[in-house]
Amino acid sequence: MKIFLMVMLGCVFTVLITCSVQPVLAQDLTDVFKPVSIRGSEYQFHLQVVLRDADGMLISVTETTNGYYIPHDITDEGFDNCFGSNICKKEIVVVDNIKYEKIQYREKYSLDSSQRLMFFITAVLEVSYGPETVIVDAGIFQAFSPLVYLEENNVINTQWTIFRVLN
Repeated sequence: MKIFLMVMLGCVFTVLITCSVQPVLAQDLTDVFKPVSIRGSEYQFHLQVVLRDADGMLISVTETTNGYYIPHDITDEGFDNCFGSNICKKEIVVVDNIKYEKIQYREKYSLDSSQRLMFFITAVLEVSYGPETVIVDAGIFQAFSPLVYLEENNVINTQWTIFRVLN
């Protein structure tokens, strides 16, 4: 009976310790990948959201420059690699006497995958924390879009134009 109680007590402590590690890891990751306002940062973006019906007929076009980004090396890396897009091209542009690198990034969504008011450019990261490695989905750019009503078979096309100040 004593052995059974000791084994049970050991199991309880193991579960308690294991369960307490995850919130600590989540808190640390939240601090590292905390989004900040795009306003006044080295990055600026313009997001255009085009909504079409199943026949390709235009329903609406909305645009925004309001949102957040994650000030982290992964954001710079994603920008440098055009977020994995093979149809992305970089340009150097000058706006208000400030020199920027500019890229355009496009995504397409259907009703099933985009029932949301925010659009994200995400990065999937492997993060090591002590002996543990976790996969993290970080929304490195996040934009608000006005509310639109969607019907089945509607298609959403997004075009991000992202600018980064050149030093």
